[in-house]
Amino acid sequence: MESSNLNNDNNEEIKIKFIKAKQVERENIFFKVKEEGNEKEFKIEGLLSHVKPENKTTNDNLCDGVAIVVTHPHPMLGGSYRNNVVLGIVDYISNYLQIPTLCFNFRGVGKSEGRGSWFGSSERLDTLAAVNYLLTTQRLSTPIKHVIIVGYSYGSVIGSSIADQHDSIKAFSSISYPFGPLTLMLLGSLLKYALDSPKPKLFLTGDNDNFTSVSTFKKRMKEFKHSDSLETKIFDGDIDHFYGGNERNLAKEISKWIIKVSLNFNK
Repeated sequence: MESSNLNNDNNEEIKIKFIKAKQVERENIFFKVKEEGNEKEFKIEGLLSHVKPENKTTNDNLCDGVAIVVTHPHPMLGGSYRNNVVLGIVDYISNYLQIPTLCFNFRGVGKSEGRGSWFGSSERLDTLAAVNYLLTTQRLSTPIKHVIIVGYSYGSVIGSSIADQHDSIKAFSSISYPFGPLTLMLLGSLLKYALDSPKPKLFLTGDNDNFTSVSTFKKRMKEFKHSDSLETKIFDGDIDHFYGGNERNLAKEISKWIIKVSLNFNK
């Protein structure tokens, strides 16, 4: 068991106990996405993790109706959902928050059909299709009403860029958003979506990230138009872009934020 304290919007302290689920169901699934501009469909490979009611150890009202989509690093650079950060986030949230998570391979990766893109257009459609899958699937014991996007590296660029394109996406978290010049050259047009979004957002990075310095990270955080809905976290201790050995601390920080923002979803 783990415990953590957090403050709600009224600055009231809430103590949360994280008790590991008795069992987590992990299902290999496929969902469909349409090609942009035509009716061609592709199958996208995903991993759906969830806890059946009889195996839960949390309060039933905790994050009620909430599910998480986790997006992975760049598919053209070897990224897939079989990544230490992605699976670390999925494992922790599934076991301790006990809310459904869906990670998936962007098109052209693993068993996902189609081809990826350098500029994010295909991956944005894939992510929206993942959101729609969670909202409509019959595999879960509780219907999903609210989705939070958690993106890592390239996946954070994609996730943050589609947050305002679906009403059921209530918040997004970006892990090590790559603010370097090469990324901005290829994907700079997508940054504006994150900067302009009024939705709750959490940006995290390590103090020794390989692609974005702490000073650049702080500078970019000042550019957000809705700073009241922005939270940030810089991990100390020589933490680089890949979080080797630090996946659990990362996942726990995100989990606390998920609980905090989800308190307002049903108001």
